[in-house]
Amino acid sequence: MDLIIRGREPADAAAYQRLYSHPEVYSWTTQLPFPSVQTWQKKFENMDALGYIGFVAELDGQMVGELTLFVEQRPRTRHSISFGISVDPAFGGRGIGEKLIRNAIDYAFNWLGVMRIELEAFHDNARAIRLYQRLGFEHEGVKRKACLRNGEYHDIVMMAKLRE
Repeated sequence: MDLIIRGREPADAAAYQRLYSHPEVYSWTTQLPFPSVQTWQKKFENMDALGYIGFVAELDGQMVGELTLFVEQRPRTRHSISFGISVDPAFGGRGIGEKLIRNAIDYAFNWLGVMRIELEAFHDNARAIRLYQRLGFEHEGVKRKACLRNGEYHDIVMMAKLRE
C-alpha cells in the first residue's frame, strides 16, 4: 500500500464531499457540514480562479486526505501562503497528514518561492498542533472566539513556519 500525493482534479469533488461530510473532519475545519458534490465542484472552480493549489493523498485508489495551499493575492503579502488540511479519520495515525504537509512545505518554499507558511487550528486540536510543531511551525497567537463550532465559539491558534 503506497501513498500517492497528487494534484487535485475536478473528478475529486465526490471524494471531497465524502471526506467533509464526516463529523470528525468538518468539526476541525471552518467548513460547513454536509457539503454537496456540486458545492465542491463550484469551490474547485473558485479556488482554481484564485490560483489555489490542491493536493490529494491517495491510498490504493482512494482519497484519504487533502491539503489546499491558499496563495496570497495581495502584492505586499505574496511571500506568505496558508493551508488547510484534512485526513480521513479511518486512516489517522499513518503519517498521511505529515506527508501532505511535508509535500506542501517543499512545494511552497522550493517551487513557489514563498518565505512564510501560515496555518490556523482549533485550540483544542492537540494532535494537529503537535504535528505542526514537530514540522517546525511556531505558535504566533490566538484569535479568541474566532470560529463557531456546534453552537459554541472557539479560539483559533495561529502558527507559521519561515523558510530557513
